[in-house]
Amino acid sequence: MAPKETPLPLHDTLRDLALLRASCVDLSGLIADDTTSSQASREVEEVEESTIQSYAFVREARTALRLHNSGEAQKQATRIEKVQVELVDVLRSLSD
Repeated sequence: MAPKETPLPLHDTLRDLALLRASCVDLSGLIADDTTSSQASREVEEVEESTIQSYAFVREARTALRLHNSGEAQKQATRIEKVQVELVDVLRSLSD
């Protein structure tokens, strides 16, 4: 750049501004807004939280399936039924 040449000549700058005004370009729409960026960051946080919850759900579902497939739940159910029958017998003997 020559020493006497200005970086933004006034004539060219005014012409560019006039063209922008005539073309009805909203310059504020081109600038990133804080609310837009904060909304985008909130959406990212929600997606991350949803992903974490999905992984937790899958982990719990796998644990429940392992427990079910091992037969441990059926064993406990049988044990509970025995205790219930015994308690009903105790109640009958107390009421007689």
